[in-house]
Amino acid sequence: MAASNLEFSKLSSAVSIYTPPSSPTPTPQPASSDPTTIIICQWMGVSPRSRALNAAYLKYHTLYPSARILTLRSLPEYFMTTSTASRLAGFEPVISAVDSDPNPQVLVHLFSNGGALTFTDVCTVYKRKTGKLLPVQALIMDSAPGQPTLQESWTALSMGLPKGLLWYPSAAVIGALLGIAVFKRSVFGIETLVQKTAGLLNDGTLVDMKAKRLYVFSENDQLVGYRDVERHLEDFKKEGGEVIILKETKTPHVQHMILDGERYWENVQGLWSTTA
Repeated sequence: MAASNLEFSKLSSAVSIYTPPSSPTPTPQPASSDPTTIIICQWMGVSPRSRALNAAYLKYHTLYPSARILTLRSLPEYFMTTSTASRLAGFEPVISAVDSDPNPQVLVHLFSNGGALTFTDVCTVYKRKTGKLLPVQALIMDSAPGQPTLQESWTALSMGLPKGLLWYPSAAVIGALLGIAVFKRSVFGIETLVQKTAGLLNDGTLVDMKAKRLYVFSENDQLVGYRDVERHLEDFKKEGGEVIILKETKTPHVQHMILDGERYWENVQGLWSTTA
């Protein structure tokens, strides 16, 4: 898969930005209702050359050519060994990027539990630095949030393990960390990072609950249970949130926009049109 033709500039180890070039010839002005900044929160461990990820970049550039695109990484170590302080520090460039826009119209598109963690991290950093909620008009939640079983957690975390002999010590570390998490949850009632993240997504003190949401999920997702997503969106609706739902039956984890692209992007555009 060829990489995206869009040229991203690195702002930190976790954040890169695409800024549309200024055209030397007159071009039609973007609609005033178009997003000015699109924030893509990647799923955990995805390759920069991922077909799905690059398809998202190019599709957004086609739909909203004047919008900047911020893309934010999610690494497996964020769920295991990285301290909260270190994780949050990597997302600080998002603050200045958003605030450099005099009239921000922000669309956030997150994927899986990795993207959900990234989004809540960005919201946390933004509020700590500015005292305000991240100004988001629309939020797309693809394959998230879930409450994974031990098997689902192992499957997700092990996908990025190295091949060969290095697989064994890496797998042992993941197994030990998962065991510790299960012990802490069952004995002390301590929430896992994934559980905390799901709660924060519906926390009005951190996330702007006025932002309209599109939930995309599938009955065939082997990593994020569709019933978890349904419970989450119902909780959001009980808080007064406005929701669009795209429920698939056959598409696997984070592959909905590739395998059902027409409906997927119709719903994305439909969501944004409701913010005008």
